[in-house]
Amino acid sequence: MIVLGINDGRHHNTSAALFRDGELVASAEEERFSRIKMDNAYPHQAIDEVLRLANISLGDVDAVALANLPRNEQTPYSDVFFKQVYKLSKTDKNLRKYFWKHQFDRFTRRFRGREKAQNDVLAQKPTYTVEHHLAHAASAYYLSPFKNEKVGVITLDGAGDFSWGSVWVGEQGKLTKVAHFPHIYSIGLIYSAITVYLGFKATRHEGKVLGLAAFGNPEPLLTRLLEHTNVDNWNELFTSKLANVTLGFNNPTGQAVIAELCAGLCKEDIAAGVQSFTELLICNWVKQQAKELNVDSLALAGGVFANVKLNQRILDLPEVSNIYIHPNMGDGGLASGAACEVYSQLNNGLAPVFKQQVYLGTEITKESALDALNLAGLSYSEPNDLAKQVAKLLADGKVVARADGKMEYGPRSLGNRSVMASCSDPKINQWLNKQFARTEFMPFAPVIMQSHAKRFFPDWNDSHIAARFMTITYNASELAKQQIPAAVHVDNTARPQVLRQEDSPGYYDVLFEYEKLTGIPSVINTSFNMHEEPIVRTAGEAIIAFQQANLDALILGPYLVLKTS
Repeated sequence: MIVLGINDGRHHNTSAALFRDGELVASAEEERFSRIKMDNAYPHQAIDEVLRLANISLGDVDAVALANLPRNEQTPYSDVFFKQVYKLSKTDKNLRKYFWKHQFDRFTRRFRGREKAQNDVLAQKPTYTVEHHLAHAASAYYLSPFKNEKVGVITLDGAGDFSWGSVWVGEQGKLTKVAHFPHIYSIGLIYSAITVYLGFKATRHEGKVLGLAAFGNPEPLLTRLLEHTNVDNWNELFTSKLANVTLGFNNPTGQAVIAELCAGLCKEDIAAGVQSFTELLICNWVKQQAKELNVDSLALAGGVFANVKLNQRILDLPEVSNIYIHPNMGDGGLASGAACEVYSQLNNGLAPVFKQQVYLGTEITKESALDALNLAGLSYSEPNDLAKQVAKLLADGKVVARADGKMEYGPRSLGNRSVMASCSDPKINQWLNKQFARTEFMPFAPVIMQSHAKRFFPDWNDSHIAARFMTITYNASELAKQQIPAAVHVDNTARPQVLRQEDSPGYYDVLFEYEKLTGIPSVINTSFNMHEEPIVRTAGEAIIAFQQANLDALILGPYLVLKTS
């Protein structure tokens, strides 16, 4: 059975995913083709690409899974949402205005379905819609390593289908809903509001707030936020003051509330305050959920779980033994989640296959690399000892990009579209930030051979599959601080990619040779893209980014390109 999953534009990061006989065989986001960061246009190109990668046509597709409900099916979720708005509006004029302003749309959306597929063949296929948070939950559960046990499944994001979070139990290949939470109480939107207040872009730069938080003091913002929070009641989490923020995180009303709460505070303390607020509320709640559901393994998805420090705090909870964060935890992962759910439904709960690697996108082959190099007029070599030569360059302090094989799934570069540099000199961070026009306080992440990971990150163990995908931080050991200081943040944490040889042999070989030369089994791994651009997809895009960033060397397929001047 072939199921095509589509996230078609309700939110950012439109995408497509293809399941064949229960295995995720291809996935891509439209942004990688349009070159528009977090593009929400209909994913025509992404759909074409996943079909091409699977070597099939639309006619071969058995079913189409659409993430997010059509408007006429959102009523149960919108009713809960507006019930909460109405309750809070009794004491707040802004919320009263919001409530009455949206009643006409609330009524008419009951008669508005989803636009038909923008393709005649697609329109004729059996099509199923999957609620936003069910799609997130399915991506986390069905593609996790936990399907042989009872697992708690949690989704948290900004908003989707009138909700910002959900809780499920995954057991015997099926998901059972426990709770949904209306987005008027979205911690994710509070975080986005402060992201905007600090001068960054919502849904794009929350990671910068996380990086900045390590430099600040969470007080007094933490206390100020908690004064307007019902910590023990997630069904009525915020007072009307914070509800004004979640309903307009980017408008003057919401930003005025944030300005009042942040008055007199520096940027670092503001970032630290919202990060501590997020960790405190979510960790306390997750602890409660684990106890009530009687689970100690958790599968997580949704944009909130892009917060790697939060993920570390969750794993540290005594009630939690292990967590899995879907590698494409944001809305780009909705296409695969919707396809997972539909596949399971059509196959009587038969669970999709756990995917232990995420190289699922456009492939740079020897032929495509050669064509791009010749078109660009670049000199290159094809060394038999490519890994050794690259390791020597890295040991000499050079910065090397790698673009080879299939593109990674999700927001993290995992070696096939990565930039590598030595971790031993902290000054490299300044150079990389300058070349890629990135924010100076953001930490760079390391890739490390699995056989050495425990020595550098004592809390890691080989059951922590999340660490393969750079979705969690760990406290760094003294050895890590000595040998890879450039990858250790000011708060003594790092976000490693723990690499096995079978995950990416060519990438691993570079690390292996580098360790033989230096005694250090780790280098910096940062995404191969210029600032505010999506990660490179093709060989041609890799060459352009290599030249723009003025890097020392480029691995392009089996070829090595050196900077000429």
